[in-house]
Amino acid sequence: MVSTPGGVVVTSFEQLAAQRPQNIDQALPCMRRMLQHFHEHNDYRAVFLRAYYIITLNVHAAVHQRGDYQRPIFFDSAWINSLGGKFASLYFQSLGTLERDPGAERAWKLAHQMAQDKASTVIQDLMLGLNAHINYDLAYGIQLNLREHGDGQDHLLLPRRKFDHDQVNNILVRSTPQIAATLTRDYGGAIAFLDTVMHRLDDHLSEAGLKYYRERVWWNAISFLTTQDDEEVELVRAKLDWESGRLADLLADKSSLSLPLRLIGRAIRKEHFEAAPLEPLPEKTPTRTARRAMSPF
Repeated sequence: MVSTPGGVVVTSFEQLAAQRPQNIDQALPCMRRMLQHFHEHNDYRAVFLRAYYIITLNVHAAVHQRGDYQRPIFFDSAWINSLGGKFASLYFQSLGTLERDPGAERAWKLAHQMAQDKASTVIQDLMLGLNAHINYDLAYGIQLNLREHGDGQDHLLLPRRKFDHDQVNNILVRSTPQIAATLTRDYGGAIAFLDTVMHRLDDHLSEAGLKYYRERVWWNAISFLTTQDDEEVELVRAKLDWESGRLADLLADKSSLSLPLRLIGRAIRKEHFEAAPLEPLPEKTPTRTARRAMSPF
């Protein structure tokens, strides 16, 4: 038995999934507890959460100016700290998606179902989770934070928030080698091998892809911010659900043409990882792209 930041004893998956951290400081122990549960049960949903945990650790370091982040990189670290809690809460909420409306949250449903069925490769678990998190959840989380802080009342606040949003993009790019190495060590799947074989190409692809989708996230968040009633909110949600669901279908790729690659991917992933350490491998030296993007370094 463990306790949440509020002192509530957590003993089951349902209680772990009900965690709703308010900020990044609370999010990290909540994620760690869920990772422990996934590892104890050899649950493939650990793959995405592990990557998300590593990213959150690095954002936490930047918020509190620790480790390599000795100088501030955000206009408002408190805003990012609050935003991180909302993102994590949406992730925990997603863990109950299979029990909700079958016609909604399609990206999360596919990500969680494939992982639970052990029908996926490590790369698929990672990419399906990232797609659902970024393309379905993030815009809604951002608009919640914008509304909570009254950011729509001053036109000069939104560009400041956008700057901080873009700085997180750079942390994500910087985290990519660490994620690849940690997931390969603990779950197999040869992500780190692909990272080595492709040399710098994967750096550019990950940076371009992350920034492209997170740029769309920002403008979808602004669309949420302009809504005038619940019907309009659902209109934006439906758009994101369709777009993220369509991409999830592509990432799942159950066609006969991809069968050999999927079989190989499943063969080289680890089936048992209950003893895997929860802490990630140390960060590698940042790529030239990341160093150039992260001005404080």
